Amino acid sequence: MIGSAVQPLHLFAKSAKHQMDGIADPQTRHGVVCGWLTHDRGIGVFFPKADSGVTEVNAQIDFGHYQVDPAKSRPTETLLIGYFDDARLGLEAYTDSIVKHLNIKLAEKPGVYCTWYHAGASDEKKIAENTKFAARELLPYGLSVMQIDDHWQAILPKGFKHKSLEQGGKIKTTGPIKVFVDTKENYSKGMAYTADKIRSRGMVAGIWFMPFAGNFRSPYFDQEIFAKNPNGTPFHDERWSGTCIDMTHPKAERFVRDRVRRIYDWGYRYFKIDGMHTGVITYNTYVNTSHGNKDFGRSRLHDPNMTHVEAYRKGLRILREEAPDTFILGCNVSQNMRSMGPAFGMIDGMRVGPDNGAAARGLWKQVTKGAWHGTNLYFLNGKVWHNDPDPVYPRASNPIEKARWMCSWMAMAGDMHTSSEQYSTLPPDRLDMIRRCLPSHNEQARPVDLFETNQPRIWFVRNDRVNLIGLFNWSEVEADEVLYDLDKLGLDGDKTYVGFDYWANELVKPFAGQLKRTVAPGSCQILAVREKVEHPQLISTSRHITQGLIDVQDEEWNSTQRALSGRSDLVGGDQYELRIAIPGEGNWKIDKAVVADANCNIRVSAERPNIARVVIETNENREVNWSVSFK
Repeated sequence: MIGSAVQPLHLFAKSAKHQMDGIADPQTRHGVVCGWLTHDRGIGVFFPKADSGVTEVNAQIDFGHYQVDPAKSRPTETLLIGYFDDARLGLEAYTDSIVKHLNIKLAEKPGVYCTWYHAGASDEKKIAENTKFAARELLPYGLSVMQIDDHWQAILPKGFKHKSLEQGGKIKTTGPIKVFVDTKENYSKGMAYTADKIRSRGMVAGIWFMPFAGNFRSPYFDQEIFAKNPNGTPFHDERWSGTCIDMTHPKAERFVRDRVRRIYDWGYRYFKIDGMHTGVITYNTYVNTSHGNKDFGRSRLHDPNMTHVEAYRKGLRILREEAPDTFILGCNVSQNMRSMGPAFGMIDGMRVGPDNGAAARGLWKQVTKGAWHGTNLYFLNGKVWHNDPDPVYPRASNPIEKARWMCSWMAMAGDMHTSSEQYSTLPPDRLDMIRRCLPSHNEQARPVDLFETNQPRIWFVRNDRVNLIGLFNWSEVEADEVLYDLDKLGLDGDKTYVGFDYWANELVKPFAGQLKRTVAPGSCQILAVREKVEHPQLISTSRHITQGLIDVQDEEWNSTQRALSGRSDLVGGDQYELRIAIPGEGNWKIDKAVVADANCNIRVSAERPNIARVVIETNENREVNWSVSFK
């Protein structure tokens, strides 16, 4: 397909089967992208193979069970293949094709609090306290959802009676309790009560549950709703997931509709749906990044004319129908990759990797886990769905450089923001770290060296006024010497650039031709970069890690008036600092800085000849027009 210089991109680690594949020359990025446009009835996969300098990709559709009646025909799936000068653009073109084909219109990307990684499901009192604090301190910055996780649900509905229980029988359950009707004592007033409390603070109530899983050992469940093994027994995963519900059965459809509507009627408008693979009726292979054949299609469905994929997509449609204005987060593809492609166009967000909870105490492999999975699927983010790499942890138990690494990667990639903290317990500087990565931007961010390494360390994102470069050292013990051509990075190698290092809070010396930086072990650098000009220009702001990408709406230099003016979105009570790069040595000095509002306070400093700082404060969230004139 391509010559001996190719390096296959294994989007799901070094696995044997993928739903899309890219093969590129790492020097030129020229390459081929193969992808399945549809997963309506089966799951399209690829088998890449490199041998003696030749790369071969074999395509296959797995149906599991696909009944075709005599003298009848049934459609299969659509395969896309394309050659691109930059295979990254090919991956993005593949995503654009999916979006167009399925007419995907995503919900707005939320900022999410999740109870799980510090409090399980938490309780009525703690989540009320956390919501009150978050509404005051983080909602203005972009945190919008308070999501309750597993352990809120009781093993049976209150008052439920059954003869097996009267005879002293006990319910054995695998993994989470899968009866989503009543609550444990931690939510003694019921889930509707807590949803009301969350909404009263102006935030969205979110909840975790498993829509397509049950427990055949529990008398609560009608045995007819479950998928069956060939011998007629329920298809059950003892490891964690439970018994898979057969969405082709009319009773199962009614059951899931009632389950979803009940939770929706409680007032929850953000669903974290776990165990998605149970909808495809497959075993839990967590943690996994490839496809396995041994269980797919093994179970029998009530309707033999429907495939397992069709049953799964039917279940996802039911969620949409019964919860029409709800953000649906899938969780997660690492449990079984069979749940991934068929979910395109059916959900708003997807957990693209496994749990990363040990990152909260600085375990390096967990600190970087979400970034690895999110990088490999970067091209889906913000288009097919919003990628969720799992939470960031700025708490004190996570060393500050590692916390910055996590927050910075999420901010650069534009992935969903999720954090899991009792916010009032955070030190001020750690709470501020969450503010600085809210909200997530909506620009196209790319891993620059995607085809050159298994752990891409350079990210690039831009808008019409600023370029952002993220440098991420994947080693916890060794410094990373970055030397990269500007042309390949996405800048003009013939021009000179100036920059600002966000975490170092200082200017980057002018550079041309190549970017040369040393990144300390286990750390990162976020550089705002602009072409060097012969007049002052805004190089960075303090509002966000992306330094003006989300908050600066306009900027203009007036050479006649020697004035730099702009328009920015400010958060009330937050000190907003403009960092202005000044050319030459003392040729420009600030004359005055003004804001078109008497309620704003301004402070000006110029501690060094090549940078000036202007601090603006306002009491409310608002757009501000500012101007800085020079003499």
